[in-house]
Amino acid sequence: MDELSYQEFLSTKIKDLDLNIGLSMGTYFEKLKKELKEKKINLWPDFYFGDEWGCYDKTISISIPFYLGNEDLKAIQQSNITPSELIKILRHETGHAVNYAYKLWKRKDWKEHFGNFNKKYNDNYLNRVNPHSKEYVKHLHYLSDGDLHYAQKHPDEDWAETFAVWLYPKSGWKTKYQKWPVALSKLEYVDLLMAEIAGKNPLNTKTKMDGEYTTIEDTVSEWFGLGEEILDSDLQEYLNDMNELFIKPSGGRKKLFPSHVLIKRHARSLAEEISEMILGSNKNSIRKCLRIWERICKDEDLKYSPDDETKKLISLSSLLTYHVLDGLDRIK
Repeated sequence: MDELSYQEFLSTKIKDLDLNIGLSMGTYFEKLKKELKEKKINLWPDFYFGDEWGCYDKTISISIPFYLGNEDLKAIQQSNITPSELIKILRHETGHAVNYAYKLWKRKDWKEHFGNFNKKYNDNYLNRVNPHSKEYVKHLHYLSDGDLHYAQKHPDEDWAETFAVWLYPKSGWKTKYQKWPVALSKLEYVDLLMAEIAGKNPLNTKTKMDGEYTTIEDTVSEWFGLGEEILDSDLQEYLNDMNELFIKPSGGRKKLFPSHVLIKRHARSLAEEISEMILGSNKNSIRKCLRIWERICKDEDLKYSPDDETKKLISLSSLLTYHVLDGLDRIK
């Protein structure tokens, strides 16, 4: 793409981008369809390009980040997701869709294995995980910027992670988890349950495209924080803030987690919290600020200790409040 075309691309509204999910994700969809067909699971989720990863609660709709729609968007996002990582996420999200499609979470035996589906999500779950637990499978552990111990976050995530391991033809779960009796019992349960519903039609096919890319009014430049409206002084302040809040890895330190993953994981809840609290604020502008912070943390390779997660989230909320109020004062 020449410079003129690239500038036109940056000024294009995201909703006007010509993204074809079937074309972009075709190779991965074919692989996933084959795996589901081999297990006789009579469901194909409602995939769409949205603003982030996720399966909308109790529907079969799965959002894939729109920036995976073409190579130019991937480059701007600095997405280094590998093909094997992408299919891992698709298996995980499909696990959610299968749960909702067949209303498995309502079953007594599902609750006995995975717990209470209606349990409140705890975004600070890393504070209470057992890193040595053998009660949960490992799946999204292996993503380069994924959440460690994700199965311990919530019963629904435990199910999705277990389903994903079970679905992968080369996981070798019967051998791999032989010495992990609780995790193995969950996998064996998934095996029996999927055999029970094999060939059966879903009980629920409800769809809802939350955050669909065709509803995003920002231009590409605005979404990724590349616009001229962001002054160098602002960027420098953001850079200073992130470097003060987080740390760069050094020899001899205990295990640290990537701060950009922390910001990404809590971006939605932080934006909703601040926009509700500050009259006149704009949720999209807040999310844009968080994306810039996420990008800075990724570029700077900034980390944090899991023991400090709650403290870091409080600091992020305070910083965000300050910058939102400062931006409103400039407008007056």
